[in-house]
Amino acid sequence: MAYYIALGALLTSFGVYLLIKTGIVKDFLLSSAEEDQPPVLWRKVLKYFLLFTIPCLVLSFFPFSWVELFFSIWSLLIVFMLGQLLVMWPQTSQAIVKQKDELDKKIRFVAANLISIGIILFLLCYVLIERTSST
Repeated sequence: MAYYIALGALLTSFGVYLLIKTGIVKDFLLSSAEEDQPPVLWRKVLKYFLLFTIPCLVLSFFPFSWVELFFSIWSLLIVFMLGQLLVMWPQTSQAIVKQKDELDKKIRFVAANLISIGIILFLLCYVLIERTSST
């Protein structure tokens, strides 16, 4: 339950931050794309997201919950896809530079997704509370 609340609050607040500070994030992306290595912050975030996803996957079986299992598998898929972007950083950075005119729109799209995923996490927490209170 604490995982859903913490991650939901983090994703929602970061989504709002991306909506408000789109220009700053665009500048960060463009400056990061000029470097040879992916940003250290991205690697740390991905590592901790993986470390939180694995226990969530295990705990979805005790008691078994399709919703939590689906969320855990989705989280692992996100970790895999973002890991691929970091492993293939030279190609990723070229794509960022090449599409710098469309970067504002893409950042807003990511922000909307983060906010909606944060809301979904709060709903998952509500389902968990309802399930535990009914037993």
